[in-house]
Amino acid sequence: MSKLLKEFLTFRLKKEEFAIAIDRVQEIRGWQTPNPLPNVPSFVKGVIDIRGSVVPIIDLRERFKLPTDFSATTVVIVVNVITQNSERIVGLVVDAVSDVQQFDLNNLQAPPDISNTIDSQYIQGLTTIFDQNQKDAQNNESMDISEAKSNKGKMVIVIDLDKLASEGLIEQITQGEEDGLPMRNG
Repeated sequence: MSKLLKEFLTFRLKKEEFAIAIDRVQEIRGWQTPNPLPNVPSFVKGVIDIRGSVVPIIDLRERFKLPTDFSATTVVIVVNVITQNSERIVGLVVDAVSDVQQFDLNNLQAPPDISNTIDSQYIQGLTTIFDQNQKDAQNNESMDISEAKSNKGKMVIVIDLDKLASEGLIEQITQGEEDGLPMRNG
């Protein structure tokens, strides 16, 4: 089977490593307190104005029922998501951005159905990343297979952004924007 390589932006939520497709990332911004919206779930922190566009801010930590705290590394990853009605821009609050990694989509593993904190419907798959020394060792053809398997990597959860947005949440938020909610400069 041939490789189907795609680049992903990896980031941290607490101690876990996650990834989203890099081609969906518009920009990475430092944390700024958004303007609140009424009658939205608590993980929707509000909206910010990015170059004239009203962008809803979703705290992925809270969405996945993880503890939240804001630090110097807290950032907002601004992404494009495809909803039932259109393409939208959304900001995702994460603890820190890690790196850009290339994954073989054919090697993604299905998520186990055992997580209490992260709903597996939003997970595209799981993969493992290795540090550069481990990658070099695994690419060495003379390396024994048992040696390659003994190298411990870091598990990465690949998120499907469209499924995350497809529950109607984005439409709910953007409907509030269209209903004339006031915007305050943050």
